[in-house]
Amino acid sequence: MWSNVVGQERVKRILRQALDQRKLPNAYLFTGPSGTGKDAIALELAKALNCLDPAMKGIEACDQCENCKAISTFASPLMQFIFAIGKDSEDASKKSDDASAELIDIIREELAAKSADPYHDTHIPKAIAISIGQIRELIMLLSRSMGGQGKRVVIISEADTMRAAAQNAFLKTLEEPHENTIIILTSSNPSHLYPTILSRCQDLRFDLLSGEEIADVLEHRDGIERQQAEFLGRLSGGSLSVARSLVNQDVAELRAQVVQFLRMGLTRSRKNALDEIDKFLPRRGGAFLEKRQNVEQMLQLLELWLRDALALASGAGSVVFNVDQLDALERFTSRFGNPAALIEAIHSVHAAKRNVALQLQLRPVMLELVMDLERSLVSTT
Repeated sequence: MWSNVVGQERVKRILRQALDQRKLPNAYLFTGPSGTGKDAIALELAKALNCLDPAMKGIEACDQCENCKAISTFASPLMQFIFAIGKDSEDASKKSDDASAELIDIIREELAAKSADPYHDTHIPKAIAISIGQIRELIMLLSRSMGGQGKRVVIISEADTMRAAAQNAFLKTLEEPHENTIIILTSSNPSHLYPTILSRCQDLRFDLLSGEEIADVLEHRDGIERQQAEFLGRLSGGSLSVARSLVNQDVAELRAQVVQFLRMGLTRSRKNALDEIDKFLPRRGGAFLEKRQNVEQMLQLLELWLRDALALASGAGSVVFNVDQLDALERFTSRFGNPAALIEAIHSVHAAKRNVALQLQLRPVMLELVMDLERSLVSTT
C-alpha cells in the first residue's frame, strides 16, 4: 500500500483499516521526527479519499486519475496544504506588493519541490510561523460549500509552528467539524500545541525509519552507491530528509569537526570553542540559509554521537549509529559516560536545534550550547 511512502507499515495498516471501514476521525495528529513521512502519508491519504478509480475501492490512490494528479501537484480544491510562511506575528497580506509577489514565487517553488518529493522539508527563508492570517483564510474557506463530490482534506504541516493567536482561532474549527472534511495536523514537536487541540485529534505516532529502509531509497530512487547509502542510512538517525541532506557533504570531515567541537567545548576553553564554532559560522560572507543548514547538519551529527555514547554507557552497543568510530566513542564514554549527564546533553542539543529552526542568531545559540554541554558533562566527571 502507498508505495510512495517509505516504511511505516504500522501506520499504513491503521489507516487502511480506517478507510476500509469508513471510520475516519474528523481530525488526525501525525507525530514523529522530521523526515519520517508524516506529510507523505497525509498526501497519500488525501488521494486515497478522493481517487476516482473504482478499482481502488477508496483505500488506495491510483496516482493516474484527475483527482490524484491534482492533489499530487497541490492544484486541487479538495486539498489544502498549509505551512509556515511568515514571521512570528506577520501576515503575508500585510507585505508590500513586491514582497508578496516574491513570497508567492517562493511558495510555488517549495510546493513544486514537495510535489516531486513528499519528503522535502518546505521552507520559506526567515519564516517561522503559521500566521493568524493563514488560519483565518482557512476558516473562511471551510465555511463555503464544496459543491460536487469528494472529501476535503486540510493538511497543516508542522502545526506546532502556529502561535497562540493562530491556535486559538483554529481551535473553534476543531470544536465544530465541517461536513465532509478531514483535518490532518503533522508535528515534530506536539508539546508546543495546546492540550485542547491535542485532545480533539486522533494521534498517530510515526516511527524512525530503519537504516536499511533509508539505504534502499537512496540506492534505488536517488542512485547512491550501496555502501555510501548504508553509511548515510546509519548516520541519518532514522530521517530520510537528514540522509538526503548529507548526500553531497563530506560526512567524514563534518563528523571530525563535530567531534573536535565537542572536545574543545569540554576543555573549559571559551576561545577554543568559539574558534570551532566560527569554522561553521564564518563571520562575514555566505548566505544565512547555507550557514543554518551547516549548523543543522552539525547538530544532527552531534546528537547521534551523544546518543551512541548513551547507548554504550547503558550497555546497548548494538544500536550504535557511528559503528566505524567505535574506538573513539568508547574513549569518550569512558570519560563522559554518566547516562543522566548524556541525556541532559542530548536535551541541550534539542534546544539548540529548536532555536536554529526559530532562526535566532546562530553564534549565540552555539555558544549557549557549549556552556550547556560543559555544565552537563564536565561537572559530572
